[in-house]
Amino acid sequence: MKKIILISFLFLLTGCYDYKEINDLAIISAIGIDYKDDEYVITLEVLNDQNDKDSSKIKTYTKTSSNKSLAKALEETADLLSDQANYSHVKLMILGENIVDGRFETIVDYFMRSTYFRENFYVLSSLDTEPKKILENTTDENPIASTAIINMLESLNYSSNNSVLKTFDQIIEETLAFGKDTCFSNITLDDEQFKIDGLTIFDKYEFKSKLDNDYATIYNILSGNFYRPIFSKEYDHKYFSIAIGEGKVEINVDTNTITLSGNLAGKIMDNEPNFTIRNLDTLEKLNNDFQKLINKKLDEFIRIVQENKSDILFLAESYYQDKRIKEENFWVNLDIESDVAFYINKKGLIYEVQDEN
Repeated sequence: MKKIILISFLFLLTGCYDYKEINDLAIISAIGIDYKDDEYVITLEVLNDQNDKDSSKIKTYTKTSSNKSLAKALEETADLLSDQANYSHVKLMILGENIVDGRFETIVDYFMRSTYFRENFYVLSSLDTEPKKILENTTDENPIASTAIINMLESLNYSSNNSVLKTFDQIIEETLAFGKDTCFSNITLDDEQFKIDGLTIFDKYEFKSKLDNDYATIYNILSGNFYRPIFSKEYDHKYFSIAIGEGKVEINVDTNTITLSGNLAGKIMDNEPNFTIRNLDTLEKLNNDFQKLINKKLDEFIRIVQENKSDILFLAESYYQDKRIKEENFWVNLDIESDVAFYINKKGLIYEVQDEN
């Protein structure tokens, strides 16, 4: 029964597969890479159909080894498996702090050249927790760490909007292309729970900083990849909150200025101060307050990426497409003008009608 389930699982991942070979393969679902004591540390998450035969759940186990050579470390970890390692189903790579900060180029180069790996797996950093610990953090509810992590990241796109989930081929393109830099989410453990802890940003292969989750949300708004992020403002120790559900921010780069424009619309989520929203003066004040708040955060984000020379918004590339002039870092010294309009969507007032009924 377990074998049939594992075959079905692989079929869902990749379409058809010669399942006669499953008995002879160790299916690798995730890889963790760290650097410690002058050696690369490789951890493989392996799908397991042998344990707990009374259960229909597919579980995993991990194998870890190290070597001064990245290729040898991977090879020696694979040698610990009883079956031949198969990497075609890897869906997640987790990079430790000493890989992100100093050896990122080595990782990109090796896995870009490797014929064993596809390039559509997701990449995360883990700056304060060893990747091994992340992949070993399984429960009966979540027996496959990589699946639980990816599900969490995807669900965050519909809640806090602070996850940035990128595949290895996206990262390669952003790292190698002119006028672009890459970024991706950072993961940690908090009381044995997976937690997204900021956004790791680069200048080409150089690690620059880890931005907090609020800035990750701003990045998603500027990238046009958001779903109802929530903003709150305090009024006399009570909070009024809106969720942005519509609109787009346009970024224009010229020789002197980075200009942010566009329109965003939000729905009321919390009205703890109990404002009379149908009062037009009150509504106008709230629109103005949140417009200032949002533009302030947008301005702060641009300044931070300028300070880090991390072109994760592809500003130099945008300037080149418009002006046909290649200038890699000219944008870091430009002025910023953020004038994005915001208004509360009238759909946000529906709760008042519900309260009256």
